[in-house]
Amino acid sequence: MIRTALLSRWHVHADDYARQAASHPAIHIAAVWDEEETRGRSWAQELGVPFYAELEEVLADPDIDGVIVSAPTVMHYPILMQAARHGKHIFSEKVLALKVEEIDEIFHAATLSGSTLQLALKRLAEPYYVYAQSVLEHGWLGKLTLLRCRLAHPGGVPREGSPYGILPAYFFDHGLCGGGALMDLGAHPICLVNRLGGRPQGVYARLEKVYDREVEDHAALIVDYEGGLLGIIEAGFVSNNSFHLELHGTEGVLLIENGAVRLRSVHEGGNQWMTVTELPAKLRSPLEQWADQVLHGTPPDITYDDMRMLTELNEAATASDREGRRISLR
Repeated sequence: MIRTALLSRWHVHADDYARQAASHPAIHIAAVWDEEETRGRSWAQELGVPFYAELEEVLADPDIDGVIVSAPTVMHYPILMQAARHGKHIFSEKVLALKVEEIDEIFHAATLSGSTLQLALKRLAEPYYVYAQSVLEHGWLGKLTLLRCRLAHPGGVPREGSPYGILPAYFFDHGLCGGGALMDLGAHPICLVNRLGGRPQGVYARLEKVYDREVEDHAALIVDYEGGLLGIIEAGFVSNNSFHLELHGTEGVLLIENGAVRLRSVHEGGNQWMTVTELPAKLRSPLEQWADQVLHGTPPDITYDDMRMLTELNEAATASDREGRRISLR
């Protein structure tokens, strides 16, 4: 059993992780800490567990095995470093940290203490991603030339009585988030494109504000990979719900749009469009991967490379937008 402390209800997905943890047979929610005491005490009361006012106190508790971190993004680095030094197993909301050097310090601290690390990158477990990988492995697209992934929703579109839409106002506070739509929602298309494309070599980015806020509410990146492969990554809080994953190659195209999957390949179906109705099984969720690693030493599908490249690309994209040029990642 993994006795787990929930660290902060700040992120909009905090309750989702609490529900997933509560439903997992090997995870027991044992405590709550929150940087906002009133919010934390209320959450602890709802869950029927103790509330800790001091982070050090909960991390020093020998009966706590792991933590689920949903704190403000700018707090991830200090919280994760402190948790790793106490030997706690860590499941975190994205991103792991804002800077690559911080990521490396977290990795080092976790290695020294024997802590496990896992990041909430749920789309790397989805059947459409597993299918996309299999299409590449079968060679049905020939040489891969372009990847595009777009993830967007209207959560930041103002509504009557709600100038920030359905998202909390603090999601646009740079001092808490460290970034906007790309930092949060963009984590999913970034990781999908990196997984399919390999290690990014450079990026040109535009982080834009449709509305007058501290951070961008939508963004677009052009990423170059080895062999001339290009990746287009889009994320936004200010357009209607959409998810697109496109793989274009010299001999075929795979299009995934809001769950619908279509394939056209010279190797299958006479180079005619085919609708794919049978997809592979979903992989273990990130939280399941974390629990399996903690309890059984099972290697996770989501790796340190996924976590590090996510921060690396975010950091480079921010620099690219600021400086108006391509940033090399070699």
